[in-house]
Amino acid sequence: MKRLLLLLVVLMLVAGGCGKEKASLGKNDTFRLLVKKDGKFGFCARDGQLVIPAKYDNASMFSEGLAAVRVGGKDGFIDPTGKMVIQPRFQATSIFLEGKAAVMFGDRWGFIDRAGNLVTDMFYLAASGYTEKLASVVVAQPKGEPKAGFLNPKGTFALTAKYDDASIFSEGLAAVLIGKKRGYIDHAGKLVIPATFDDAKPFREGLAQIQIGDTAGQCGFIDHQGNLVIPAVYTGASNFSEGVAAVRTKSGTWLLIDRSGKPITAKEFKAPTIFSEGLAPVVVDKKIGYMDKQGNMVIAPQFKSGSIFVEGLAAVQVGDRAGFINHKGEMVINPDYQWDQHSVDMQVFYYTTLGKIKN
Repeated sequence: MKRLLLLLVVLMLVAGGCGKEKASLGKNDTFRLLVKKDGKFGFCARDGQLVIPAKYDNASMFSEGLAAVRVGGKDGFIDPTGKMVIQPRFQATSIFLEGKAAVMFGDRWGFIDRAGNLVTDMFYLAASGYTEKLASVVVAQPKGEPKAGFLNPKGTFALTAKYDDASIFSEGLAAVLIGKKRGYIDHAGKLVIPATFDDAKPFREGLAQIQIGDTAGQCGFIDHQGNLVIPAVYTGASNFSEGVAAVRTKSGTWLLIDRSGKPITAKEFKAPTIFSEGLAPVVVDKKIGYMDKQGNMVIAPQFKSGSIFVEGLAAVQVGDRAGFINHKGEMVINPDYQWDQHSVDMQVFYYTTLGKIKN
């Protein structure tokens, strides 16, 4: 059974690079970039200082002041100084959201608080992070398939486990699977948008991507009332970010549209892209550059791969190495580290689906 819940589990973000040894930082300088070297993970400050050595077998981004790290096959959490504040004892973890993180013992999931205290039973087959004070979980049933429901901040069920699948809450609504179709419920569990879609994504910027038909079906966008405001005529789409979404046409090319469905530029692209901080990575002659919303190439195509901008920095790949550029395209953190595509994909999910702006 398809599980949207697993999207949030074990988020691993930016694989970049820096080349300086640890040095003293300002008291309030806690911004950290996840980096990878020789198969190990560590963290850099914004100026490229390696403030937490690359010594962990795995790691997540920092969220709410904590990052998950793996030591000896177990996951714990460190603070921005590198201090282990929650000892490694979990098989897997999510990042912290709304003061809680999903953790796995054996083959079951539960939630801990920022002190590492267990705030729910270790009972669930799968769990997402908390969004809008609710967390979706999957519960085994005495008979039949597992069911999904939602926990409140106290760890008890706010919405009973009766759905065949469930996504995160976003803009007051969550997609749920009822039988073979998806619709949207509100915080009270009322089905406010009927389950008529074959796929349904979280709301972003007032619109949600839906699919009508099977895997060869068509994608469009609905508003909070369920109205189809952008027709389902595309074979693929991204979430809206900064008022723009990428959509794939029947010919296989991608267009960039605004919230009314109109193209923001006449250009067509071979791959989708996402705007962040006014720029989007695009492929030109097999190289990545960065374009503004007027279609101007602000940063010339020159990179093998590139991610979105986050707080003024974007991870880019040069050869088989990774570094960070600023909005001018200047390499401000040298490409000395490994490119990790999975980490980059998770970063994009965190900032564009969850809508997070800062760590």
